[in-house]
Amino acid sequence: MNTLLLVSLLVSSILTGSNPNQMQVNRTSSEEPNASVHATFEEQQEAILQFINVDVARVSSYEMEAFDSLAKVSGENYTDDETMYLELVENTIPAYEKALAEVKNIEVQGQELEEMKKRLLVATETFYEAILLQKQALEQQSEELMVESNFKLEEYIQLVDAYHLELELLSLKYKVEYERNDENTEKSDESFI
Repeated sequence: MNTLLLVSLLVSSILTGSNPNQMQVNRTSSEEPNASVHATFEEQQEAILQFINVDVARVSSYEMEAFDSLAKVSGENYTDDETMYLELVENTIPAYEKALAEVKNIEVQGQELEEMKKRLLVATETFYEAILLQKQALEQQSEELMVESNFKLEEYIQLVDAYHLELELLSLKYKVEYERNDENTEKSDESFI
């Protein structure tokens, strides 16, 4: 199939997008809120750290497995449709199904983190739909389905960017250091096919 996919080749986790070792509480305020508000604020800080450093990191490990699998058979590494199809079916899709399951199993506290989980779930489901469309396009040798998959991949990238923006704002609100590690992602106009 001679269809180009214009997507970002993900070299590292796009969902976490940050170095978990850099995630920490940054209490820069000299004002101490009253005790009951302080505990709630600290609990929310800890919940954010748990969400990023533990929950999303677990998702990220499976996500990276799927991205690495796909990278083996796409772009410069593309050889033929059959090889790509087998990699998708045997490795990429199963790894990403684990990532999706992990997102669904995340338990969060509070409306703000519930919203972040929803954003994460929508992004993860969108990427999953894209790779299922790639599989179907290869099975049917359908240019239309491959184009649809490309649109889903572009949508995924936009969703992840919005997710990171909201996570950065939430981190600022609760004085949690959050640095998006953009050097972990390599954007290119390479094709997967």
